[in-house]
Amino acid sequence: MRQYPQPSVPRAGISRSFSRPLAPNEAIASIRLAALASAPFWARCHTRDVLSKWRMLPETIETAELLVSELVTNAAKFAGPPPSKLRNRDLASVGIIDVALRYLLGRVVIEVSDSDPNPPVAANPDLDSESGRGLMLVQALSKEWSYFFPPTGGKTVYCVISDTGTSSIDSPATGGIQE
Repeated sequence: MRQYPQPSVPRAGISRSFSRPLAPNEAIASIRLAALASAPFWARCHTRDVLSKWRMLPETIETAELLVSELVTNAAKFAGPPPSKLRNRDLASVGIIDVALRYLLGRVVIEVSDSDPNPPVAANPDLDSESGRGLMLVQALSKEWSYFFPPTGGKTVYCVISDTGTSSIDSPATGGIQE
């Protein structure tokens, strides 16, 4: 199996990092995004790319893409609205969103972190509402979801989905995929 090394130099505003050693049969990939309207798109692309390399079933990949999109959309929305016309001098004030994907024996954990210290609140939208259903989808499509407050501040919202098929991820020590 081909091993994917950790990039040594971040590309164009995208950085990938790892916070701890991997357990046997565990794989992790993460990406850091600016809290902009384009963040859900890049999070979906990253999710599709990583889960495809981990050889997940198409159904698992599609579900993960939808869930990461909902969680990142919420993070971008509540990380603070960017100016309507973003200029170079405004970039320093744009929030950061971290997305981590973890494979742990038959399940995929999606974690989305942002600087907003407020917990996520599931809305109760009426039939005509155009928004407010993201956390309802997360709850319906995941085995579990919740949030926690990391010591560094902000919050991390996570959800867990089953890998309904067999993934071909080996132990990272024996050539598993690590991005």
